[in-house]
Amino acid sequence: MQSILSIIGFIGLSMIKFLFAPSAMVGVGYGFLETVLISSIGAFLGVWLFYSFGERLFTWMAKRNANMKKSAKPKKVFTPTRKWIVKIKNNYGIYGLMGVSAIISVPITSLIASKYFKHEKSTPWWLCLGFVLWSFVLTGISWSVKYVFNG
Repeated sequence: MQSILSIIGFIGLSMIKFLFAPSAMVGVGYGFLETVLISSIGAFLGVWLFYSFGERLFTWMAKRNANMKKSAKPKKVFTPTRKWIVKIKNNYGIYGLMGVSAIISVPITSLIASKYFKHEKSTPWWLCLGFVLWSFVLTGISWSVKYVFNG
């Protein structure tokens, strides 16, 4: 049984940088199902927190921009990252976002989803499902690597 502080720490890590959490947990001795469960809980909490924050943020920004004069609006700059995000959104929708979610982290994924998929009430649930699937994949990879190197 791991300490409660350790579990809380890994839930926090899963909320912020999901990609590293399962590997770190396996590295310190958590079991397969423990790792999947704890990292999934962290992702769930992160998705709901950042998705809700994103909804409020983008609503506030839309109201603020509506009140600004047309000439005062800043021109949008399309960086390679923005182009990539829009390409995934347009070509693959929420499933594409689920596919890259572990790579781009829980907060960024949730904010992107709240920006582009807020009209779908099931969006946060799809993100949670995506992170659970990623948790199984990343934990499986981490376990495989651990046992290859430790015999």
